[in-house]
Amino acid sequence: MKLRGCLLLAALMPLQISPKARRNVLRFSLAVVVITVVWFGWRPVKRWLFPMSPLVSTPLIAMEKLESRSLFYNNMARPWLLQKRADLLTEEDKDEKSARVVSFAQAPQSPRVFRQLDRQYRFDTVLLVDDPSRYQRLLDHLLEPEPDKRDFKLVYLDHWALVFKRVAAREWEPADAEPLRQRMVGLHSEDRAAFFAMAAMKMLAVRQSEVAKRWLDEAVSADGSSVDALTGLAQYYVWLGKWKEAEAYADKVLAQNENSVGAVAVKVLTMRATKHMLDAFKLSEKLNTLIPEDPVRLWQHAQLAHESQQYGAEIAALTRLIKLAKDEERPAGEYEFHLGEAHAFAAMKDGTHAPMVVEHLNNALADPSLPAEKRKFAEERLAIIRERTGLH
Repeated sequence: MKLRGCLLLAALMPLQISPKARRNVLRFSLAVVVITVVWFGWRPVKRWLFPMSPLVSTPLIAMEKLESRSLFYNNMARPWLLQKRADLLTEEDKDEKSARVVSFAQAPQSPRVFRQLDRQYRFDTVLLVDDPSRYQRLLDHLLEPEPDKRDFKLVYLDHWALVFKRVAAREWEPADAEPLRQRMVGLHSEDRAAFFAMAAMKMLAVRQSEVAKRWLDEAVSADGSSVDALTGLAQYYVWLGKWKEAEAYADKVLAQNENSVGAVAVKVLTMRATKHMLDAFKLSEKLNTLIPEDPVRLWQHAQLAHESQQYGAEIAALTRLIKLAKDEERPAGEYEFHLGEAHAFAAMKDGTHAPMVVEHLNNALADPSLPAEKRKFAEERLAIIRERTGLH
């Protein structure tokens, strides 16, 4: 605040101050700027002086264009809809505790729940906002059939949002993004780099890898040290399965910001892919501190803990996932199943875990949404345990 205050003081100098005093204040302001730049570096100072354009930092553009009579949206879109397009929401959408809002929050991680909702509400539009990893299961479901067999077609893509329509003449094409690109021409180079990189990640999520790479190259051309661009390239090489290149770009980001969520996530993925499980697990624990209480992250951590035989950490992550799911009235059967299995592995060294195996597998079987193959496995596991131990 001192820097901004000095600059404002210099700009709004009262007329009665003498020219000499005015020059002294200006010199002092300049000295503060120079010292701040030397101490913190120019990039954070520049970003502080020139905040990112709302065109890049918010889903404003997608909200402007959105039209729907029956809208499905993911949880990250809801605050923006309430703020910018409340006309598209029902009264139930405005109550965060309503059954509709709770179900909408579940659907991005459960295509089955989405289809149940679609049968009930017959959506004409699907809006997915923010990080695709939060709704990748639903996205894959929408993209799974051949293009001519899809009931929802991708019609809009920008750096913040994906929009699908039930009735659409054609699918989105890369050329459709050209007007959006032109809208960003006058922005600062850092903002353009962020825009290109964020849009490229959406393209990658919808399997448009070639155009995603071209946009990432444009991001680097706009700002070669952009964290968004470098992180985007790291994620692009993860998508290609080129772990060495992915890790190299992630390291460039971490050299600028050791707590970059995107770069740490890439490092976890590359270590896991190259079978450095324990190192990946340790870094995953750091990622948990950066984005705590995130169900997708906790689930990934539980899987990694299992693969690295850290069953105590797996049990802790799954226990928390079950609590979050119950608090949000989401099905927890699959979490209960994996928690029962985690206790089963732990029971090989500590018999006190055996009763917990039975408890959590029974909890899993009580969930009607538990997949058939897991239900069969749980029933067989429980039958063996009863036969050998008498536990029920």
